[in-house]
Amino acid sequence: MTQDKFVIVGGGAAGLVAAHTLEAAGHAPLLLEREAEVGGRLRTDEVDGFRLDRGFQVLLSEYPEVKRYLDLDALQVSAFRPGGHVHMRQQHFRFADPLREPAQLFRSALSPVGTLNDKIRLAQLGLKLMRSTPEECFRGYTQQTTIDFIWKYGFSEQIVERFFRPFFGGVFLEQRLETPAAMFRFVLKMFAQGSAVLPAEGIQAVARQLAGKLQRTEIRTGHAVRSITDREVILDDDRRIPTRAVIVACAPDPFFPQLAGSGTEYKSTTNLYFYSTRRLKENRLINLVVDPTSTINTFCVLDEVAPTYKLRNQGGSLISVSLKECPDTDSVAQAEQDLLRHTRLPNDALSFLKQYDIPHALPRLGAVAFSADATQTRLIDRVFLAGDQQLNGSLDAAMRSGRLAAEGALRT
Repeated sequence: MTQDKFVIVGGGAAGLVAAHTLEAAGHAPLLLEREAEVGGRLRTDEVDGFRLDRGFQVLLSEYPEVKRYLDLDALQVSAFRPGGHVHMRQQHFRFADPLREPAQLFRSALSPVGTLNDKIRLAQLGLKLMRSTPEECFRGYTQQTTIDFIWKYGFSEQIVERFFRPFFGGVFLEQRLETPAAMFRFVLKMFAQGSAVLPAEGIQAVARQLAGKLQRTEIRTGHAVRSITDREVILDDDRRIPTRAVIVACAPDPFFPQLAGSGTEYKSTTNLYFYSTRRLKENRLINLVVDPTSTINTFCVLDEVAPTYKLRNQGGSLISVSLKECPDTDSVAQAEQDLLRHTRLPNDALSFLKQYDIPHALPRLGAVAFSADATQTRLIDRVFLAGDQQLNGSLDAAMRSGRLAAEGALRT
């Protein structure tokens, strides 16, 4: 019987956390997912003996909702090393985070990533944010852009162009750093306090763990929803499901005409995977490309961080490449040439594996928030909205929005 059930539409992180919240309150919700598997944007494919995440995605271990809902030990996560490897046209250099790796203090001080004053300011900012709460990271900084905050803080053009723009441009999927400064402060705090990690079985393991912990939720995959009212959900095959309340954990505008034209805009990204027959040692660092002639923004050797991304003992290296902007038809060939140049690999070392064009990678939000009152998730009488677009563009926000929407639905 589905009478008076809570129904969740969308099986991404927001929908799965909403189900957890409803179960904790003693309910047995129904979750409808149009795809064959839950996960939403958290997807991993197996291609030619490798695990390939759809888009370069890392899990930040310090996210509050990650610590609330996920078992990182069970996910067998492996961490990136804090710091980076910067590739310029005429030089390249590595730098480490001296707060996390004190032994690297001298090397970091000499690194040309920025001036000595830049490094002092960055350390001071990191320590300040570590003493702040996530709410304080957002308070008073939702209207200022990241780039304005960075300039006002006194950082030089050198560190802006060699670190902030490529690194946070990759995080925010926009090179101008127009993302609200609140997000910059929050994400910098997360990196300063925790680690960027990869689950052993790929990023989709996050969704699978969330789904696997559900005990009373009925999950129906391959079920597309045609319309939603405050009393029922109608499927594409005309079946009607009476509801107590509905949580829409996917794009809501297709179901509600009043939202037409006001839906969320999204940032896109393109992610390429290559296999190198030559072993590439990058010490588990993310590589930042500071070269206006290159199509590449960042790249990393995934199997150095998580060897389980190789399903067989192939040797060589699995390389994930994130491009600066949407490519043209020659993107793979150009990116391959750029990657060869940055890594100094021989011309015959690389084999192309797969390209992922992701048009809805992150919501483009002019205003962001860390959290909200559960009542603010209500769209109409018994319909509630979840998804990172409700708060900010992050996995933490997606998970929190699911919890808040469920808390709002429970008040009906």
